[in-house]
Amino acid sequence: MQSYIDELDTDILPFVDYEGYDDRYPTLSVQSFPAEFYDEIRHASRMLFQIFYKATKVFQQAPDEFALNMDMPENLIPYLHRGNPLGLPTWLSRFDFVLDTQGRLRMVEINADTPCFLIESYYANEVGARYFDKEHPNVGARDELERFLKRVYERTSQENSKYNTANSGGPNPFVFACFHDYLEDLGTTKFLMNTMKSACPEADVRFLSFYDMVIDDEGVLLPDGSHASNLYRLHPMELLIDETTATGEPLGEMFLDLYNEGRFNLFNPPEAIILQNKSFMSLVYALYLTDQFFTGPERDIIERYLTPSYFESDFPNLDEGLYIQKEIWGREGRNIQVVEKHGDQAKVFMEKFVDNYDDIICRDSKKVMYQDFIKQRRFIHTVDSGTKEGCLTLSCFMLGDQASAVGARFSPEEIAGTEAYFLPLVID
Repeated sequence: MQSYIDELDTDILPFVDYEGYDDRYPTLSVQSFPAEFYDEIRHASRMLFQIFYKATKVFQQAPDEFALNMDMPENLIPYLHRGNPLGLPTWLSRFDFVLDTQGRLRMVEINADTPCFLIESYYANEVGARYFDKEHPNVGARDELERFLKRVYERTSQENSKYNTANSGGPNPFVFACFHDYLEDLGTTKFLMNTMKSACPEADVRFLSFYDMVIDDEGVLLPDGSHASNLYRLHPMELLIDETTATGEPLGEMFLDLYNEGRFNLFNPPEAIILQNKSFMSLVYALYLTDQFFTGPERDIIERYLTPSYFESDFPNLDEGLYIQKEIWGREGRNIQVVEKHGDQAKVFMEKFVDNYDDIICRDSKKVMYQDFIKQRRFIHTVDSGTKEGCLTLSCFMLGDQASAVGARFSPEEIAGTEAYFLPLVID
């Protein structure tokens, strides 16, 4: 059956088909909401970003013991205070929301370190809307992304002129890097790289596989003998920090030492990991409960949108009921449980099973965090194998501190993971 999926350019979105799955990744149907609904997602994301930015300062000013209690890798802590050209803890991030049974938005996660789902939101969503002759919520978002990447290039170039000496008088390469054999990472990295090339045609913008990355005393050495002045990395910081060379040297620490010396800029900066740590939402909620840290309007936003979140140590004092238990460094729904608390006891009410568990690379977590379990509104959508009922995860990308493209995933399961489909969003 002919559909908009056939119009998707697989050079831009190379993972329409996923090996091991019966259905293609995009749904055949689209999801419609009023324009005001998308305005609300962006407003909530914009305000939450300011709140999270404020809480980041608390984390950075706290003793190292506080970070360790949040399961932050001890050898990563010295690299979380340098500051960066944009003056923000994360430059490119994605807020994720679900809809409760009353249709209210509840923010459940932020990906502040290595957000994917960009191609779907900034490109494929428009293809789906155009096929159905519908208006869509991301008109102008590609232009926003171009302007943002141009600003990133200009601001980092200014910073390089002050600090970077490796290429004095020579090229100023902005390098986009990932492991090239992971299709989603490769597609996302090249999508951003090509968007920056379009925004800055005069810029020296290159791709480099992490498999081919070499570092020396002056930074990231490139094949032509120059050094990267700026590096976009689609590789989680909590994994990078513990990587070693073939001879056992601490590659991650050596890499970040060069960053701290100002040899290159990182996009996203290392401090993005503060927000990526799942316990960070517990910190924000704990500050909210103090009744003193946030302003009245900030407290209203937290109460309205932020899913109540708790540290592991808070769990014995919580009321009876259902809570989601998440590992601090879990990804793609791995090792998520819904637990039912009765007095001091808790039993597993629901467990998330991930088909490709061993393929999900993430750091082993020493701790977990908890969130109130949000019973979600159900939706019906069509995929290659037929009609399915499920739940939505609604995302909003932040370009710096500005809300931009929105996107949706549809999952037949209440806790979304790798089985989720891309679902185009349109306007009623």
